[in-house]
Amino acid sequence: MPAGSRGEASRERLFVSLKNLILTLLAIGKTRAELLVNEVEEEKYRLMSLWATAVGAAFLFAVGLVLLVAFIALVFWEQRVLVFGLAAGFFLMTAVFLVLALRRQISQPSRLLRASLAELETDMAQLQRAMDKQ
Repeated sequence: MPAGSRGEASRERLFVSLKNLILTLLAIGKTRAELLVNEVEEEKYRLMSLWATAVGAAFLFAVGLVLLVAFIALVFWEQRVLVFGLAAGFFLMTAVFLVLALRRQISQPSRLLRASLAELETDMAQLQRAMDKQ
């Protein structure tokens, strides 16, 4: 076999290998993008459901508490000022507690897209090993 044809054959194999590598990278990227979109969609629906449930529960709980305070004030009519004052203090202390809990939750990092990032790191490590072998 002449030297020129061997060079052309190895160049052809290099281009085929490079083309396969690019196609593999594109396929991996497409798969990871689809995974990312799925995770974002799932998180969006989960948050919407949680938000609707929380708003409904908070509204009904607030109405129930107002009615309970009114009932207690009616039962103890002579001490109604004390009943309303204690109820207001309880509500304010609970609100402060909830604000502090909310601040603590906000300071914690989000776990959104952790699976996608872990998969991308795995892919990058596999590609690096494949590149080192060549």
